[in-house]
Amino acid sequence: MASITTTVTTTTTATTTNRPAARLVCFSFAAYARTLIDRLKSAGVPVLKGLTEHELSSLESAHSISFPPDLRSILQEGVPIGSGFPDWRSSSLQQLQIQFSLPQLTFFKLISKNYFWCASWGERPEIVAEAVALVERLAEDAPALVPVYRNCYVATRPSMAGNPVFYVNGRDIRLLSFDLAGFFRDMEFTEKGTLRQRAGPKIDSPPWAATAPRKIDFWSEAVEAARLAMCGWWDGGGKLTLVLDEAFWTLIDGGWRLDEVREMMMMMEDHEAGKKGNVDRDRSPVSSLSMKLFHGQRTAKGPA
Repeated sequence: MASITTTVTTTTTATTTNRPAARLVCFSFAAYARTLIDRLKSAGVPVLKGLTEHELSSLESAHSISFPPDLRSILQEGVPIGSGFPDWRSSSLQQLQIQFSLPQLTFFKLISKNYFWCASWGERPEIVAEAVALVERLAEDAPALVPVYRNCYVATRPSMAGNPVFYVNGRDIRLLSFDLAGFFRDMEFTEKGTLRQRAGPKIDSPPWAATAPRKIDFWSEAVEAARLAMCGWWDGGGKLTLVLDEAFWTLIDGGWRLDEVREMMMMMEDHEAGKKGNVDRDRSPVSSLSMKLFHGQRTAKGPA
C-alpha cells in the first residue's frame, strides 16, 4: 500500500508541477473576460452569448485574420452588440469586411490630404495618387486591424495579448490605449455609440495588462509620425508628453479648433516652465481650462 500511495502522490505532483503556468494564464484571461462582460452588462450594453470556437475559426478563415488572445477570450465570454460594437454573430460577411477595410481606407485618405509622412517611406512623391499608391504597397504586409468599437482597432499581429488599441478616423490616427485591458478600463460606451473617458470607478487591470505600447509593424511608426505632425511641438518624451497628448486630444475631441488648442497647450508649457523660473511670468494668466486639463480634470467644449 505504501508503494501505491507513493506512486499516486508522485504522479499527482508531477501533473501539478508540469502545467501551473498555462493553467494560471488561462484562468487570468477567463476571469478578466468574465468581469469585463459583467461590467458591460451592468452599464447597459447589450451582450449576446459568447462565440463558439467554431464561430471564431469561421470568422478568422473568412477574413484571413487571427484574433489576438485577449480579444478572443472576451468574445468567447460574450459579444457586445450595443451601438458602436461590431456584431460578430449577426453581421453579414460583407458588413464585417467593410469594417475591416475601413481603417486602411481612412488611413490612405489621410495620406492623400498630406497630413503626415513617415521618413522610412522615402521621399514623398509630388503627385498625390503616387504617394497613396506607395503607401498602399507598403501597407500590404501590415497587420490587419480588428474593429473593437467604432473607430477603435487592435492589431492582429503579433498574435499575443497586449497589442495596443489605435484610433483611426478621417481626421487623425493615434494610439488610444496600451492594450485592450486599458481601453476597457478607461473608456465609457454611451447608448448613442460615442466614446468618452470613464469618470466613475474603473475595472481593475489584470496582472498581464500592458504598461507601455508594444511596437506594431507599420502602424506604430505611422501613429508616431501623425502624432509629431499634429502635436510634436511639445515632444519632450516621458510622462509629461503623455499628459499633454491626452489634454490635446481631449480638447480636439471636444470641438476646439487646432489653433485654439495650440495656444492653450503652449500656455500650459509656459506655466510649467515658469514654475522653474525659465520664462517670464508676465506671460500669464494661464487659462483655467488648460490647467484643469494638465492636472487631470477633463473639461471639453461642445462642438460648435
